[in-house]
Amino acid sequence: MISTAHENRSAVAARDDVRSNFSQCLTGLEWLAFFLTGDDGVATACVIDACGVALPSDNALDNSMLQRARYGTIRTAVQMQRVRIAQVSSTYECRMCVHRTHAELSPETIELLIEENSLVTKLDVLCRCALVICGIEKRPLQEAASLLGVTQSVLRAAYCKALEYLDVIQCERFRDACDYAAVCN
Repeated sequence: MISTAHENRSAVAARDDVRSNFSQCLTGLEWLAFFLTGDDGVATACVIDACGVALPSDNALDNSMLQRARYGTIRTAVQMQRVRIAQVSSTYECRMCVHRTHAELSPETIELLIEENSLVTKLDVLCRCALVICGIEKRPLQEAASLLGVTQSVLRAAYCKALEYLDVIQCERFRDACDYAAVCN
């Protein structure tokens, strides 16, 4: 009797862990989809579509399923934004990027991206997609360009613009912190 009660509590605790992990995953997917699309309704549809394909019905979550859900969310968001991506891509055809390569986003920069979401969403959809696919998801440029339906040079230029914008935000934060420190002294 006691062992059965213990097993039941263990099963309930395991289900609660799965729900907690799924809830965290869902929150992350919702942020990701909204960041890419800029629309709550479209973002919700992206997450529902991705989760329906990637997540099992038996509530067993593992890293590969969560990665598939993330990539599925990105793929769906990109498909829903395909026309807008095509429209803005022409603005990057003549933009030159002077860097040989761009680094993936550091954990600190990803945190900045999340904290300054309202500023970063002012970037166009191609820049936001480049940040997510190349910077956060660390996908190769060729794969990202193919997913977005643009050339690698267009994607490189959009990623460059997005990184420059993040640098400006970081500099403004630093300046504000220094101004605050000067006022406090």
